[in-house]
Amino acid sequence: MGAAFSRSGAGVLRAVPLGAFLGRTCSALRRESFDRVIVHWALPVALVVPGVELVSHGSDARILSSLPARDAFVSALVARARSWRFVSDALREHLLRSLSPSVARRLLAKSFVRAASLEVPNVGSRAEAIRAQLGEFDVSVGRLVASKRVDKAIERAARTRGLLVVVGDGPERQRLERRASERSARVRFLGDLPRDEALAYISAARALVFASEREGCSTVVREARALSTPIHVL
Repeated sequence: MGAAFSRSGAGVLRAVPLGAFLGRTCSALRRESFDRVIVHWALPVALVVPGVELVSHGSDARILSSLPARDAFVSALVARARSWRFVSDALREHLLRSLSPSVARRLLAKSFVRAASLEVPNVGSRAEAIRAQLGEFDVSVGRLVASKRVDKAIERAARTRGLLVVVGDGPERQRLERRASERSARVRFLGDLPRDEALAYISAARALVFASEREGCSTVVREARALSTPIHVL
């Protein structure tokens, strides 16, 4: 039986004390017989659970590369992991550049790069309805946090006078709404939407506007490509 400890990272560790989280993880592994354990957050799970398959996304790689003792941590992870997959070449290179040559060679030998599989449902009919309602528009999709730089998409909308639809929510929303008002930009904030609905807006849009500064392999960019929606990178 296969098992995946998916995205067992910061959100989970904020919800329960670290010791309790690790204890429950280890207990679950002892109770059941798993042929695979896939971890989407290298620290701390992979340090206490040997033989896992690591999958590193943007935050994981950046945190590892910023640790003072990153050589020691990466060496331990390489030794304990069955394999280590990165979702983009850029993320693996970012971590490799932060390591000593000997540790970087060990990581390179153990790791490989492959983006996560992506399934996009048929949202054509819903996209047509959205286009009929809104006309021509651009779309920005993602959590409203500073690193996504949605303010750049708003500035672009202010310059072009085109309609920008923002799908997503987060702590930056009020500031971004004020910014759109100050710039007299035509921006419609929709908040969080179910995935199929968000995909329909991407499909209906003239272009996806993407300005994130930290993502190595953005899911929304891959979704836009799968839907044949042009991408404007700011």
